[in-house]
Amino acid sequence: MVAIRGYGMPRSKLRRYRQAGMLPLLLVGLMLASGGALAHGVDYRIERGEAVLVHFSSQHDGPMVGAGFRVFSPDGRRIFSSGNTDALGRAVFVPDQSGEWRVLMATEDGHGAEVEVHVEGGAEAAGPGRDRDSGVPVAGRIPATAAGIGYLFGLAGLLALWRLRR
Repeated sequence: MVAIRGYGMPRSKLRRYRQAGMLPLLLVGLMLASGGALAHGVDYRIERGEAVLVHFSSQHDGPMVGAGFRVFSPDGRRIFSSGNTDALGRAVFVPDQSGEWRVLMATEDGHGAEVEVHVEGGAEAAGPGRDRDSGVPVAGRIPATAAGIGYLFGLAGLLALWRLRR
């Protein structure tokens, strides 16, 4: 048994797979199936809307980079968003309703601020996977469908290989 460049298959079997057309089918199935494994079920969409940016800075140090912040909804009971300020000292959030929003910022060395933000028209959410303006579903399931087709091709290739061995 002579292996071909690390494939671990004798030349006669590889030739038989090539003649049966199974090798290209198996390779196509593996390539289609690998795309879904990389994405791992994560959908995303890019949306352009009106965001609220609150810039935090210190008189001595400039922008307050990496400071923790929390955004409270107008009812004041729930935290709408939280995170750290970016490299320019900005806390960013996209409100979903109008009202008085409250942003609390605190640094590890004890500096902090509380900012009231008045929002007149909050962004209306269209739901996951939908365009905000038209409500039309945004492509996100296509990679999952392609992965499913890839798995079917892979299974068909494995079945064909099993039948060739018999």
